[in-house]
Amino acid sequence: MKILKTYKFRLHPDKNTLSILKQHGGNSRFLWNQLVDFSKKYNEKHKKFPTQSELQREIINIKSKNDFLKISHSQPLQINAQRLTKANFNSIKPEVIQERKLKIAKAKTPKQKVKALNLGFPKFKSKHEERDSIFYPQNFKIRKSRIFVAKIGWIPFIKHRNIVGTPLTLTINQDGNQWYFSVTCELNLKEKPKKLIQDANIVGIDVGTKTFATLSDNTQIENPRNLDKHLKKLKREQKTLSRRKLVEKNLNNKKVKISSNNRIKQKNKVRTIHRKIRNIRTDFLHKTTRHMINKYDGFILEKLNIKNMLQEGSKNLNRNICDVSWYEFGRQLEYKSMWYSKYFARTSKFSPTTKKCSQCGNLVDMELKDRTYDCPVCGNHMDRDFNASINILNEGLSKLNTIGTMGIYACGQSTVVDWVKQEKSLIGSNGLKPIVPSEASAFRQG
Repeated sequence: MKILKTYKFRLHPDKNTLSILKQHGGNSRFLWNQLVDFSKKYNEKHKKFPTQSELQREIINIKSKNDFLKISHSQPLQINAQRLTKANFNSIKPEVIQERKLKIAKAKTPKQKVKALNLGFPKFKSKHEERDSIFYPQNFKIRKSRIFVAKIGWIPFIKHRNIVGTPLTLTINQDGNQWYFSVTCELNLKEKPKKLIQDANIVGIDVGTKTFATLSDNTQIENPRNLDKHLKKLKREQKTLSRRKLVEKNLNNKKVKISSNNRIKQKNKVRTIHRKIRNIRTDFLHKTTRHMINKYDGFILEKLNIKNMLQEGSKNLNRNICDVSWYEFGRQLEYKSMWYSKYFARTSKFSPTTKKCSQCGNLVDMELKDRTYDCPVCGNHMDRDFNASINILNEGLSKLNTIGTMGIYACGQSTVVDWVKQEKSLIGSNGLKPIVPSEASAFRQG
């Protein structure tokens, strides 16, 4: 089985190489902004977006007028035409248009209305964000702890793991004052035979904010609350940043406000804290999903409409939802399940897994503050998250009995993994019975 796997490493450029990287990243950003401006004007005139070939011809015109673009390699510049074409296509999808109309209807101030009108459309990139990237589909080399890219040269990096597979593409990314590169490789994985569903150790997973995840075998994964641990320091540094003023300077006979040196230093401090939180969160997710892959034979997750939850929730609840990264957790667990031949399925987002009793199927209205599920019909008394995880498991098992499992590559490409005929024939008409927990050991306060 061929898969795509991406490895990320931190670069250590010297001062000369650093200035070259900034120049190349700035050239790619400048060309993107020029293409976005051209695309907007083209759309206003012709009532349609330019094709990729038209954007590529416009790149030639832009390069002829701006000689500094010739410093960069042609491929990192040409990729902007492909990305902009895809972004334009995504902006006219029915679901994006519907979301844009809803935002426009809800907009109350002129600023909100302008933001709603531009929802989904390609945006200009700012130099002050310091998030430039340089993409190389070829013309790069990796030797031990150095990489070579065309028109930049050799750059040392921290090699903390071996690169396995055939390198396909390389992307250099800027994160403030740090630079990274990601290399996407193609490698072959030996497919391992899956266990029969009757013999497999499959668990249902109910995610939350109080407890990160509750499994149907009554295992609880505690929420690390990465943001809360650094929130006090982050607020203090952001408060200091808000006091740093912009300095007025004359550029081309125009008064322009730019950041002072102290403001730039303070901005880097805030960015460093955000980077630390992000790295800790990513490390937790990778370690948790890897541990679960080693322990279980299959996983069933609930589909969540996270956007609606963020719109309806309070400020503190929204911050906690964003901190736990449910989507990234499911994404990692999904592609790792495919890599290591594990079962994976998702339940419907409209299933009443929280309200439904796992023993008798009765529905009980539950509020967010209610942490215990009490069924008035059968007397079921257990933790609400544990009850939901059992409902998720029972619904997922019925799905696995009728359809194949869905898996994705780490880069986002999806593939349907069909079951072996032998497994289909061995699943009898009886199927799997719903799991009913014991009365004494079922309850565990979350």
